[in-house]
Amino acid sequence: MSYENAKNRIDAIKTKVKGLGVLNAEQKKKINYKFRLEWNFNSNSMEGNTLTIEETRSVMIGNLTVNDKPLKDIIEMQGHDRVVSEILSIGKGELRLSEKRICDIHKAIMYEDDDALKDKIGKWKQEPNMIYNHKNEKYDFVAPEEVPTRIHALLNKTNASIDAIFATKKNAPHPIDVALEFHLDYLEIHPFYDGNGRTARILTNLLLISCGYNPFWINEKDRKVYYKYISDIQGYGGSKELFFEYCAGLIERSEQLVLNAIQGIDIEDDDDLNKEISLLKRQLEGEKFTKSPKNIYAIFQQVNKDLWQPLFVIISKFDDFFSENKTKRFVNNEDEIYPTKSILPEISNPFEKSTKPSDFKIFGHNIYEIDVYKIEWFHSKYGLKKAKSNNTYEINFSISFDTTSYSLKLSINYFEIWESDYFYNEFPNKESIEKLKKELGKKLMENIKNDIN
Repeated sequence: MSYENAKNRIDAIKTKVKGLGVLNAEQKKKINYKFRLEWNFNSNSMEGNTLTIEETRSVMIGNLTVNDKPLKDIIEMQGHDRVVSEILSIGKGELRLSEKRICDIHKAIMYEDDDALKDKIGKWKQEPNMIYNHKNEKYDFVAPEEVPTRIHALLNKTNASIDAIFATKKNAPHPIDVALEFHLDYLEIHPFYDGNGRTARILTNLLLISCGYNPFWINEKDRKVYYKYISDIQGYGGSKELFFEYCAGLIERSEQLVLNAIQGIDIEDDDDLNKEISLLKRQLEGEKFTKSPKNIYAIFQQVNKDLWQPLFVIISKFDDFFSENKTKRFVNNEDEIYPTKSILPEISNPFEKSTKPSDFKIFGHNIYEIDVYKIEWFHSKYGLKKAKSNNTYEINFSISFDTTSYSLKLSINYFEIWESDYFYNEFPNKESIEKLKKELGKKLMENIKNDIN
């Protein structure tokens, strides 16, 4: 099995590292810094933190004067770095996970201005949570009332496995098996109101490090694969083996990094340079970004993930008041195009590789073939129960693209409740998104009450 081969390769690298002797102080410092930077930057940016790689470096050295970035992002990065630094310093040694340790980590990496949200930090969730997966289908995590029991069972299982490993029992599992099983089980529970991904990666790496392995992180280019494997497992009974093999490859990368450092090979990879080039381009171009298929696609992806999906969660809370709910999506006022598959098998030449550029499509429309000027989500709710007047609701959310800027608009029953314009290098901040979510929920509630009273 390929996952087994990956574990064998990892252990072979560890044996080679051990044979080369003890790391010197400079090597340890360079490796530690690399792990901290990658882990801090990647794990937080996966959850929407806006700090760049350079700004993450600044926070790590104690410079908190990061301009034009939310205080929440800075403080959470600072707390995350403290936790990561502490974990990296423990090295190999016996470990038992506990509910207190998990909650303490959550307290250390989370920050909220709002008192209601602040009170949720470090406590098991009291409200259901869910996501929309890579197929845009809703997936509900474990119910709040089940969290204490499920966490208790997970800790008992994990600690029993760790005890068997440290006792060198004959049938003890491989440490990587234990860490990755924990990772999936913890994400299935999703025990907190927010910050579950970050805590899952911290705790998984804590297990690895305590067993003598190095931490892993997920680069930007790897994230779609990571999320897809997890959602396939959670929602469709996908193979854990494929996910384990994928993560083992990330762990192998970390182990190889240590071997490279001992052998005097530079451990700063091309990805570091690419991040700095990307940052410099943004600084130089600023507001000069103009409309292009690439920028349209980038804005669409971010709006869809960070704005429309949170708004749709609010909209979905009102589904039970109606007999039917339906969402349609448009590009340039034209319906979404659904792909069709031929019933005949494709025949290809295995010795030829296509050089055709990849198509970039939004709702089935190829954005290199049309001039995209508008993208819309149109949600309809039919049959308001006990309605005395209006029993149909239309919620419209749209992006309109101009030459140097784009605009976002949200309306209910054709009455506009929000509109804002942005340059192509800008995006609504978290505070404005939270405010919009509250306004949408408030307006829907007011309209429904008026129509049934």
